[in-house]
Amino acid sequence: MLFTVNALMLIRRVPAGRDAVTRRVLAEWKNSPLDEPALEWWELVDPAGEDDQPPGALAAVRLDGDSVRLVFFATPPGRRDRAVQLLIALVDALRSTSARTLVAAPPAADSDIPGILREAGFQPVANGLEAVDL
Repeated sequence: MLFTVNALMLIRRVPAGRDAVTRRVLAEWKNSPLDEPALEWWELVDPAGEDDQPPGALAAVRLDGDSVRLVFFATPPGRRDRAVQLLIALVDALRSTSARTLVAAPPAADSDIPGILREAGFQPVANGLEAVDL
């Protein structure tokens, strides 16, 4: 019997020096990088990978008092599973901070984003936002 083994993926803040890799990956996935200095970028990576290996997924958050705002996330096209994995890992990582809630802006109704957020544990809250307690 054969088994498929998926690489262990870990989440981490994007380290200094990986900006070029992040921008290249976002361009390949046809997503525009956000040049807002207040954003904190996180990446899902293979810990045994090379320094220039692209991340498996990316997320950008903004600290907002005792909440963290999910501003952006991206995965390779067709990798809904990777998006859910990214968000679950991000929630786990943010639990070690003083933040109490991760909040996502209202997603477009015709996209896969509402379903991805729900699979990752987000629930609807006021003003069309989605949130998960940390």
